[in-house]
Amino acid sequence: MATIALLLSGLGLFFIGVRGLSANLVPLVGRRARAAFARALRGPVSTAINGTLAGMVTQSSTAVSWIIVSFVRGGVLTDGPALMAPTWANVGTALLPLIVAIDTSTAAGIVIGVVGFITYFRLVRGDRMRNALEAALGAALLLFGMHLVSIAVGPMREALMHHPWWDAAVANPWLLALIGAGFSMLAQSSSVAAALAVAAVGTGLLDFGAALPLIAGANAAGTINNAVLIPGETSTGRVVFSLQVVQKLGGSVLLAALAVFAAYRPDYVEQVLGSAQDVGAELALIFLAAQVGGSVIAALLEGATRRTVARLLPMNVAETLSQPAFLMRESLDDPAAALDLTTRELARLSGRLPLLLDRVREGGDPKTPPAAVLRGAGATLSATVKAYLASLLDAQPARDEVAVALLLDDGATNVAALHEAVAEFTEAAATARGLPTAQRLTEALHLLLGAVAEHAESLGADEPDMVLSLLGHRDHLMEELRQRLSSQQDIAPEVQNALFHMTVLFERIVWLARRLVNDFSQVHRAQNAD
Repeated sequence: MATIALLLSGLGLFFIGVRGLSANLVPLVGRRARAAFARALRGPVSTAINGTLAGMVTQSSTAVSWIIVSFVRGGVLTDGPALMAPTWANVGTALLPLIVAIDTSTAAGIVIGVVGFITYFRLVRGDRMRNALEAALGAALLLFGMHLVSIAVGPMREALMHHPWWDAAVANPWLLALIGAGFSMLAQSSSVAAALAVAAVGTGLLDFGAALPLIAGANAAGTINNAVLIPGETSTGRVVFSLQVVQKLGGSVLLAALAVFAAYRPDYVEQVLGSAQDVGAELALIFLAAQVGGSVIAALLEGATRRTVARLLPMNVAETLSQPAFLMRESLDDPAAALDLTTRELARLSGRLPLLLDRVREGGDPKTPPAAVLRGAGATLSATVKAYLASLLDAQPARDEVAVALLLDDGATNVAALHEAVAEFTEAAATARGLPTAQRLTEALHLLLGAVAEHAESLGADEPDMVLSLLGHRDHLMEELRQRLSSQQDIAPEVQNALFHMTVLFERIVWLARRLVNDFSQVHRAQNAD
């Protein structure tokens, strides 16, 4: 029982360490470093190098995938060679088994002790230093966890060796591959599963021939881990994760071929490994080579993968509406041009506000996308605008340009809130659609949002006074309407509640629309101050 507890504690420390290392290295790098990483992805070679480095830092190809997808969505990167960076990140994460193959338990114990003292006496000042210490603690925990596993494996090896069911399991490569796949899916990382296999080989629990199908199965399970993420992603995300599926398949084929060769030619394998001082390190190097080989295969099949994804998973209406039309990465080097493009993108998004009401208006276009689709696309596109502005501010533009960027950021927040509020208004209006009062409220709101859209189309050049006068406060009017509704007994409760909700949302929408009109007007004045 004590041996099992020691084994479980070692595995627990290992998993905690992996999570702590990746969780603290990402914020430690910082936004500017991520922006520099984006600028470095200019071609296949630079993408391979920097993708590998990113995998080493984050210890998660999925984290690198989301960074790349967000950069493309925000216009910081183009939909080009940079999408291969997460594929090469798998090479960086594959260094974890190689580190585990080295006995660093003494250094890990020292790091744990030092971090413990610093934490207890509160010697840390600042978030960056705290992240650095926690990342170091994570690395030390995963290494010390493997040390505990190696201690526990000794007694287990003595008990398991020559046991009939253990001999049958080790002799069955399909079962070993299934075990490796299970570890990989449980940990959501083929590198973690491979690191465990390296530790098992290093302690003598498994031999080299038995470990090969295990890491091949772990790598194959990475295909499933990436494939399940494809359907819920945008077109960029689908390509990114599909490329990693190809990478994992390619690496798995290479590992499986080597496992078959080792099974049929054990004499040759023993001859090669006879001069090796550390069989676990040899296994880690083979896993690393498989990731490199899989990445090369994915790079060669990149074009075919993109075409297959486009044919099998075309963009839907919501995704099409979420794509920016004006934001370009190249313009980030020219802040004035980037701000102008951002203003146009925000105006384009604001022009959709009246469309949210089409499905509940009399005479509205029934072919207009549903309000829920427009709301989701609006939220995504406004987040893209904000990400683009954040990248622009990282370049430290002039003070007046910073002021315009902050106004546009506020405008993006307001237009996203407007999409949310108008979509809620549409839902309530659908319930109360039979009431003349509800129709009048809907038509009035459509008129107001049309005026806001026209002002946005002018990029704030039109005088805002007329629009702001239309958007005058209607608190008293809405309150009187609610009082009249409360006295009517011939309206169904759910319809009455929907109409009440419409009046509250009407006030909020008017307030948000005033803010948006002011944002466009101030941006126009700031950009034309000269």
